[in-house]
Amino acid sequence: MNQGSTVHLEKHVRTLRAFLERWRGGVARLWEFQAAHCHLTLRIERPGEPGNLHVICLGPEFIHGPVQWDNCALEVHVKADGPGGTERYILRDTQASLEVKTEEIEVKEHCKPLA
Repeated sequence: MNQGSTVHLEKHVRTLRAFLERWRGGVARLWEFQAAHCHLTLRIERPGEPGNLHVICLGPEFIHGPVQWDNCALEVHVKADGPGGTERYILRDTQASLEVKTEEIEVKEHCKPLA
């Protein structure tokens, strides 16, 4: 991986972590899974508060966990498949026993339908 890619990856991970921290403690649920377009969307909401966060896993390779849980504490890490291997994102909530290994992660706030 070249220097520009490393800087971009580090910035992207910091952004993801900031969004996940902002929505920590909410109710998370598996919102959408599309096999044809190979993506998984998790939605986080806080009862009684407007808004939400969609965590979109593009190209998920491994999914393990509940379909809904309270008090979410999602974390994101990047790990290579092996020495010099392809880097993958790992989305985890240890308390909920959730783990998703995926090629890419995007986040979007305040997605429809709004609560």
